[in-house]
Amino acid sequence: MLVGVLITIMISIVVGVSLVPTIVSSINTAKVLIAATPGAPVGLSGLLDTLSYVFVAVILLGAVSWIGGQG
Repeated sequence: MLVGVLITIMISIVVGVSLVPTIVSSINTAKVLIAATPGAPVGLSGLLDTLSYVFVAVILLGAVSWIGGQG
């Protein structure tokens, strides 16, 4: 049972890490669109900078909680 859980976690981390370039590309596209929009909020660009870190943190915390829940 524990081996199956570890394999599931490894697969989810690999899929999450493979999505990181797509997330970063989308964030960069959104930054370009925000820069081109005259009435866009200034702080929105700063929030988009942290979005990729939040994505990676959610992947890691999900894996840790999955391991912790298997008891």
